[in-house]
Amino acid sequence: MGKAVVPELVLAVRMLAIYLLLTGEFPFNGNQGGGRFYPLIEWLGELGTDEEFNMGVRLLFLSGIGLLLFSRFIRFGALCVGLAFVTGLLSCQICISVAHLFTGCVFLCTGLSNHVTGTDLIRFQLAVLYLGADLNKVFDPDWWTGASMETLLVTKHQIASYIEAASIFPRGFLSQMMGIGVIVLQISIAILLLRRATIVYAMLLALVLHLPMVLLMQMTFGPFLFALVTAYGSLLTWPRRLAYDNRLHSSVLAKWLTWLDFNRQMNPCAGDAKESLTSWLRTGLHYLAHPAMLLSMTVLTAAMVRYGQLIPLTSVVVAAYWLYAWPQRKHARRAPSPAGV
Repeated sequence: MGKAVVPELVLAVRMLAIYLLLTGEFPFNGNQGGGRFYPLIEWLGELGTDEEFNMGVRLLFLSGIGLLLFSRFIRFGALCVGLAFVTGLLSCQICISVAHLFTGCVFLCTGLSNHVTGTDLIRFQLAVLYLGADLNKVFDPDWWTGASMETLLVTKHQIASYIEAASIFPRGFLSQMMGIGVIVLQISIAILLLRRATIVYAMLLALVLHLPMVLLMQMTFGPFLFALVTAYGSLLTWPRRLAYDNRLHSSVLAKWLTWLDFNRQMNPCAGDAKESLTSWLRTGLHYLAHPAMLLSMTVLTAAMVRYGQLIPLTSVVVAAYWLYAWPQRKHARRAPSPAGV
């Protein structure tokens, strides 16, 4: 039991694995640029041709996904997927991607986790992510003067709404305030992640930090946004049992979810309820922890990302946080129960 992965992490990496398959986010997509580059592990650069090496990493990735989704070898599958991402990135001189590296680290941290560590490795990984990014900005004068934000939003992406808003203030003022704001937000998130009792507040600041950039640049930064959401989600308290109340829930939807309840998570449905849009929405929210609901949310998210519907996607993320995560702020997260998977 000590080596078991807690259910929160199993759920997170399985959702992330499905998302990667739906969006086609494979490790470096076989693009090696000028060829493999392993200055410290030279023998990896001598294994077959670049095409054969790419295929090997791709097979390692898909094998890991298969183990994650269709077997109990969660840790081994997660390690395979994580190693595929990291190996691909390290071997490619033009594929430096924090998004893919973070995604790979989510899998690696899961593979290295057990019942004793619970979700702490993921929490510390998030803290390191923000701390590292913040230290990089603290020692870069361009972030304090606003030059970095100006280059990103005006020169590179030419965000018309931002340019119009910036014109209201003295030249460079809004970019400077945003640059300093990013520095403050990132260090604040890292500090809040150090305590379980303040995780919900860290998530709130993360929404303030990431979602405006997603909307302004119309980018999800590859798999980064979804990996971030699943990583944060693994730190929340998820119910082990789902109770039915015919005064609140839709009996039709509840019975359908009971039929799909392969992990016996739901209590039996007693009595019929009056069907309405409100009861269906309430049932969906209260039964969000049901695997079928989470799978549907994953498929919907992948579809919105693929078709560029980022405003609805942002609305869904904000609503899910406000309705599910925010109410947990009064309950400090304790160590996971021994029921690892």
